[in-house]
Amino acid sequence: MNPFKYGEFALGDGFCNRKSEIKRLHQAFKDGQSVILISPRRWGKSSLVDEALNRYKGNKLMVIKIDCFGKRSGDELYLSLLQSTLKSSSTKLQEIANTIKKLIAGITPYVSFSSGMADEVKISVSIPTGKMDADAILDLPQKLALDRGFRTVVCIDEFQKVSEWPESNLILEKLRSHWQKHTDVSYCLYGSQRHLMATMFTNSSQPFYRFGETIFLQKINREEWTSFIMNRFAGSGKSITPALAGSIADKAACHSYYVQYLARLCWSNTDKTITEAVIDESFENLLNDQVNIFQRITERLTLYQINYLKALCQGETKFSSMKVLKDYNLGSSGNIKRIEKVMEDLEIIDYSEGKPFFTDPFFEPLFRKFFIS
Repeated sequence: MNPFKYGEFALGDGFCNRKSEIKRLHQAFKDGQSVILISPRRWGKSSLVDEALNRYKGNKLMVIKIDCFGKRSGDELYLSLLQSTLKSSSTKLQEIANTIKKLIAGITPYVSFSSGMADEVKISVSIPTGKMDADAILDLPQKLALDRGFRTVVCIDEFQKVSEWPESNLILEKLRSHWQKHTDVSYCLYGSQRHLMATMFTNSSQPFYRFGETIFLQKINREEWTSFIMNRFAGSGKSITPALAGSIADKAACHSYYVQYLARLCWSNTDKTITEAVIDESFENLLNDQVNIFQRITERLTLYQINYLKALCQGETKFSSMKVLKDYNLGSSGNIKRIEKVMEDLEIIDYSEGKPFFTDPFFEPLFRKFFIS
């Protein structure tokens, strides 16, 4: 069986390093400390949170997980939080009914369920029109934690999406006003679009300014990936040298998703021993897999934005200089900031490390192939 996984949570032996981050999360959950986890998309945030929770042993812990992706309003968030909290509280219908009666009797949601052996229940929840009580829902995790004597962690993925909703500031103010009072609940808020997440939690004008311990996730370093790749190959009966394992990490720019992706292709493309030719072939396979995604992204770009990416690929750094503006037809110097905002919003380029870099390792080679070569 291929030991490399992508597009799903990497846990246990399939999880690479992140020892210091796991330790910090583990300690935060024990202490009741809320945590903000920020990184570009597909750097392994969700896997990291799950791995930290899975290692939370010897402690009573209730985990409530929701995802803001696809949601469009505060009411959708509150409903999702209610459903996830009730599901996490029990798998038995009678216990869920008792929880509703005891802790949120004023809401009386409609609960549909399918039961199986041992009265196990899968539930979906809806609330009658006009009966949404956001305050009661937001306080339910804290009430449950006190009632059950469990520490509770509420994990919310793609939290930056809240900032895009109508009346987002009012929603965020309401969330903060409740959550900051919860002494027995840790909130683990994480998301991509690093510039939006950073603004939400580090800008003093924002409701969630300094809400919790903020971790800016870094890439796993080359040495850790090299060791991980070698061990995974060896454990599955195939071999790879340290140099070639490092080459896989390099070609994937140490990007968690793409290292696993490329390593998986390499494993599939050889019977026994990895060679440089296998890695090159596998990387071409990876690029071919991404062509449709690349085309959908670039067909939305303006000429100025395409020209900016051409300049970046050619090693230019002073985009506002008269020479670069003229050579690459970038318009005025004021246009550069607008271009960079689009690049960041589309998650093509990240500017958080002092200089721009492509967020996905497939993008630059494909851009060179289609727009420069």
